[in-house]
Order: sequence, then C-alpha cells, then structure tokens
Amino acid sequence: MTADSRDDDKGGAVLGHVIPRRRFTRWAVFYFLLYFCLPVLLLGLLIDVVLYAVFTGLFGRCYALFCLFG
Repeated sequence: MTADSRDDDKGGAVLGHVIPRRRFTRWAVFYFLLYFCLPVLLLGLLIDVVLYAVFTGLFGRCYALFCLFG
C-alpha cells in the first residue's frame, strides 16, 4: 500500500480532489425540526386532545395534569 492510497482513505480525496466530510448545517437542523419534530409534536397533541375528550366526555373523569388543577 502506498502513502497516497492511505491518504485517500482518510482524507476523502477522489482523483486528487479533497471531498469535505459530512457535517450538519443550519438547514439540516431546520429540516429536522420541520419534518420530524413538528409532526411528532402535532401527533402527540392530537392524541392528547382525543384522550382528554374520551376521558372527560365518556367516563366523566379528569385527565392527566388537569386532575391537579381541577
């Protein structure tokens, strides 16, 4: 193995061009928040509202933290 081929494996050089390593950018964080975190939070909120309606409407009982304040 020559010194050039070992450098290619570590440095990410392709045909003499050095390819920068992957990194997270501000856009990656934005898309993560928009397409992963926001849908998960909205789904959790929807499930919470449905369970609140079921417990208070059908069973006549308090639900979650509302028991402490109600």
